[in-house]
Amino acid sequence: MRLLYSVAITVSLLANAASSQSIGDPIAGEQAFKNCMACHQVGDSARNRIGPVLSNVIGRVAGTYEGYRFGSDIVAAGEAGLVWTPEQMFDYLDNPQNFLRSFLGNDRARAKMRFRLRDEQDRRDVIAYLASLTTASLSSDICVTNNSNETYFFAVDTGGSMATSRVTSELTPGETLCNADEIATNSFVSVFESSTALEGCSRLVGAGESEGLVRYAEFDRCEWVSHNG
Repeated sequence: MRLLYSVAITVSLLANAASSQSIGDPIAGEQAFKNCMACHQVGDSARNRIGPVLSNVIGRVAGTYEGYRFGSDIVAAGEAGLVWTPEQMFDYLDNPQNFLRSFLGNDRARAKMRFRLRDEQDRRDVIAYLASLTTASLSSDICVTNNSNETYFFAVDTGGSMATSRVTSELTPGETLCNADEIATNSFVSVFESSTALEGCSRLVGAGESEGLVRYAEFDRCEWVSHNG
């Protein structure tokens, strides 16, 4: 059985590096999100407009959404491992261009999004609202996300107490595959160029953990998100 989920994200925000944890109000965030609706849509019938659809944006690789043409610098940030956690989104919404320049270490990086949500509480509330629109995976799932720019064939193998379970799927950029079966200590996520390829890359992961492919390379030389952690 194949299960596709978004990466599970806890909705907790850091207002700044020195402050205590602050949690936004999704109800207030729905109201504050009206400032964003000129460019973005959410919900089952949402479509790309000036900006991409923001349903399931929490846990999404930056610069990825089907059918939307992103700026080259936000795509580069996604290739470098940027995933939209609440903390990253909090800083981005304050000043998208400054955020990209800092993340990429490139003073010439440009953001297509010029709008800034400067009020800290509004940012927390909007992110809490967006997180409420994110489909979370089960806490015991093992997941792998395709953070690259190409489509590859993925597998998640888990060793439960009774048998080994495998789920497989071809994932386009930004998609996630999870295995919700009983998890043992030795579990793997793998990626292959295609469903018929015999060689690929594998990573050992634990219960409730997620891994992401950043860049595919032959002979088990793939770059994974955990390499940058």
